[in-house]
Amino acid sequence: MDGKFLSPFIHRRPDGQPLTEAEVEAEEARRKADRQATPEPKNFAVAFPENLPTPPFLHVEGVPNFRELGGYICQPPSTADVSQQSPTYALRRGLLFRCAHPTHLTPKGAEYLTKKLDIHDMYDLRSAPEINRLAATVAHSAKGVYPLADPNTGCIDHCPGLKRHFTPVYQSEDYGPVALATKLAWYTTVHMHDEEVGYAYSEGFVKAYRDIAVHGATQAYRLMFRHLLENPSQPLIFHCTAGKDRTGVFAALVLKLIGVDEETICWEYALTEPGLGDWRNQFIDRMTQTGLGSGGGSNSPDRPEKIYIGSESKDGKDRPGMTREEAALICGSRAGNIRAFLKTVVDAEFGGVERYLVEKCGFSPDEVQRLRDNLIAEVPEDQVVVPCPIDGWSPEHGCSD
Repeated sequence: MDGKFLSPFIHRRPDGQPLTEAEVEAEEARRKADRQATPEPKNFAVAFPENLPTPPFLHVEGVPNFRELGGYICQPPSTADVSQQSPTYALRRGLLFRCAHPTHLTPKGAEYLTKKLDIHDMYDLRSAPEINRLAATVAHSAKGVYPLADPNTGCIDHCPGLKRHFTPVYQSEDYGPVALATKLAWYTTVHMHDEEVGYAYSEGFVKAYRDIAVHGATQAYRLMFRHLLENPSQPLIFHCTAGKDRTGVFAALVLKLIGVDEETICWEYALTEPGLGDWRNQFIDRMTQTGLGSGGGSNSPDRPEKIYIGSESKDGKDRPGMTREEAALICGSRAGNIRAFLKTVVDAEFGGVERYLVEKCGFSPDEVQRLRDNLIAEVPEDQVVVPCPIDGWSPEHGCSD
């Protein structure tokens, strides 16, 4: 392939007939709009938002939204002697790490991952269309922008000491922030407050997270839980595109399994907004200017080519884009969304995370107990991670612009 990545594009209709020249041009324009609607983070090789608490955040050069999942207080393991004064238990430190896609990873960042953090396994939850779209960008970018990414695959596939596991939640469906918004466009306006439970959440996010949990159980989540069961001393990273939705659902399930309290789980999930730093603003700016594009998914008749929100422009044409508030909801990780998912889906529908692991992921009850015990460790007080305030942000309302 001469060092260049060629995004797969079959110039035929489903019935086998070739596309017309106009249809080919329209498809190429749609794909270009998709790439433009999902901006790449700028300057993340050196930038690290100054207001982030450390822990849980860590500065891995070239990787946005990188943080550790360990250190949160949880319930004792099954082997604990409850007759004695209980020590402090938490999710084991140095075991689980989450982030946005690491395609900008630098040699310095890679050394920090493999030598300092001793991480050698990285689980990539993205779909093939997401990776293909980014690969085209990598192939046409200067080496310094993506110093360790393979120009053919667009991924970190040849970094010494770091193995990438391609474990997509969706094999062929794009579920990045923009694509997710396109699939459930109506959730930008259905951000409701549940008077009975007293918190705000988006019905669209809850439905999306249920779908992610169900699809993830068949491969991606099952394989990562299996890693934690069979290799409890081997740390891992898991990520999607922004490290928000597919990554956030898995993190919440892990914390729920070991008995971390709900408020802490919601705080940890919501950290993605400040964790994305300037990249979040770039997403919002792009969507307010150009709309959502097609989301990078299939081109079915019931899927709009582009979503237009708002008034008409001066020339009488639809104005693409949306309000900044609507775009912020799409890019957001508001605490109420994961809270509603845990209550209405994990508890009420799945019957708890333990039953989810047995019935959806295929583990035995004994394996679930051993998995849970593998994740829990006795920790000194100074190793506990405690939720704290961040200037300009709250878990329920996100970042203030």
